[in-house]
Amino acid sequence: MTARPTPSQLDRPVIHLSDVHYAYPASSEETASSEALAGISLDIYAGEHVCILGGNGSGKSTLVQLMNGLLTASSGTVEVFGIDAGTWEGASQIRRRASMVFQHPDDQMVTSIVADDVAFGPENLGVPQPEMVRRVDEALEAVGMRPWAQADPSDLSGGQRQRVAIAGALAMHPEVLLLDEPSAMLDVSGRQAIQAIIDRLVARGITIVHVTHFMDDALRAQRVIVLDHGRIALEGTPLEVFRHRDTVARLGLELPFTVQLADALDDTLPGLPLTADIDEAARELAAKLARKDGKADSEVQKGTIPSANNEAKSDRTADVRISTDAHGQKRAGNMVTAQRNAAIAFERVSFSYAADATPRKRRFFKRGKRMRSVPFAVQNLSFSCPHGTLTALVGCTGSGKSTTVELACALKMPTSGRVLVDGIDTTDINRRLELRSRVGYVSQLPEHQLFAETVYDDVAFGPRNLELDEAEVKRRVLAALREAGLEPTSDLLTRSPFALSGGQQRSVAIAGILAMNTPVLVLDEPMAGLDPQGRTRMRALIAQLKQNGTTLLLVTHAMEDVAELADQVVVLDKGALADAGTPAEVFDRTPCHAPGAPAALDFARRLTAHGAPLQHDPLTLADLVEEVRDDATR
Repeated sequence: MTARPTPSQLDRPVIHLSDVHYAYPASSEETASSEALAGISLDIYAGEHVCILGGNGSGKSTLVQLMNGLLTASSGTVEVFGIDAGTWEGASQIRRRASMVFQHPDDQMVTSIVADDVAFGPENLGVPQPEMVRRVDEALEAVGMRPWAQADPSDLSGGQRQRVAIAGALAMHPEVLLLDEPSAMLDVSGRQAIQAIIDRLVARGITIVHVTHFMDDALRAQRVIVLDHGRIALEGTPLEVFRHRDTVARLGLELPFTVQLADALDDTLPGLPLTADIDEAARELAAKLARKDGKADSEVQKGTIPSANNEAKSDRTADVRISTDAHGQKRAGNMVTAQRNAAIAFERVSFSYAADATPRKRRFFKRGKRMRSVPFAVQNLSFSCPHGTLTALVGCTGSGKSTTVELACALKMPTSGRVLVDGIDTTDINRRLELRSRVGYVSQLPEHQLFAETVYDDVAFGPRNLELDEAEVKRRVLAALREAGLEPTSDLLTRSPFALSGGQQRSVAIAGILAMNTPVLVLDEPMAGLDPQGRTRMRALIAQLKQNGTTLLLVTHAMEDVAELADQVVVLDKGALADAGTPAEVFDRTPCHAPGAPAALDFARRLTAHGAPLQHDPLTLADLVEEVRDDATR
């Protein structure tokens, strides 16, 4: 499939790859090297916005690292700005003009002060200090991190550190920006902010190469490249690529929301547009529904046709059901009442990170005092997770979600208040072993929990610590690997976990937690960085665990997961309880304290704004399709 021609194709490409192969060195368990790229030929021109899609292990990260000279091709040609990226001198020149943002922000944090970290690149380019200060302020403002200029990156959330990493790239004033999953750890508003930044950079003529697992991001690009096992499987405009529905599905990818909706409604309301602009899609659908109802097109505009559903909602606007008890604790209905018989109970819990007494030397940013640490990362927090339910913990980046789940797992101790797990106080040292057998924890990057020489020993570590006999350990290891989506062959069991792909490593790490058979499981962003197929498998696993009676506390930025999986939602804001209730209750409130809404509900509200209200608020795509069909056939 050939990409559409552009005027810039008359010029020399900014990035040129010809028959590029790259093979990672073979591990001790392998007899041959593994080829990550197998004959890539590609040209990218000045000012283009190119999205690279593909499943985990398809070669996306390898490709962009070749473009920045971080890897050297096994064979073939890689040129950037006409410079050979395969030499040390060439790679050095390229990096002065091309910046890269990695998927995991910790991979590029180099100092203990945010502003100094953002200044690191410009400093190495010899940018004068006044210009450097201006660049750093501008870059931090662009990603919403200026208030944290004097903070320690290690005190920030994963999403905040990702914003800092992006700011560091922007401060370089690059001609080419290479983005490897920059939104993987961000909430909805953070993703939207990054999309807006990319749009502005493209308007300024900066070339963007954007690796992403979010299909809606690809709709904003001029060209989309889909990789499969190191080869280009599809290439073209977003419209051209997503027309290949069967191929996209075969490659384990999902279609953008607007495309899925258009496909589902094709039998009822054909001809909906493929667009990255959700509002445009809603306006077109509202117009079609209006014509079905015999309304004039002039009626299909914001506020013209009142919604009885919205009028009913307006009566409930003030009924947020957040009250304050005698202790100053916010409560939302009965959802946050601490229960002694709950699987997890927070009772007026606060937590503060200890202040760092060691003064840090600032190279450039001495104006003003260092930002005071926020006194409490979690403040006076009370809520409970009933047995056998799934509680979604949501909130904007930096709201205290990861701190809260670490408190739930006894990885942190409350500064005040109590955390109970099945009635066990997490501060009770005498019951620590019993507590560990009750609650399992999957971190944001579970593959970082790997440490053993073989897959078998890694998964068996927890059960062995429970002093189980080896037959039971083996049974649990095999069952957990299957639950995590891996077939426990003898080859897999004897391999080093570090010789596996990133997706396989994550599955092994999760299997190690599942093998503990804990009745309570805490998951901190388990789907971050997974491709669509991986996310689907993870959702299925979570649903199965819930069906089996496991109590789950899930941190997520995906409101679709909240709508589909959660029994209750706890919303945090600056470490404090902002709201709690069922997904329908929380998303229905005005104002909504959750960091965004499910795509289906957001789309339905846009339909209302364009004069086509639905009878009921949908939380999932299936609900939305059913509501639209009902409206179209009434």
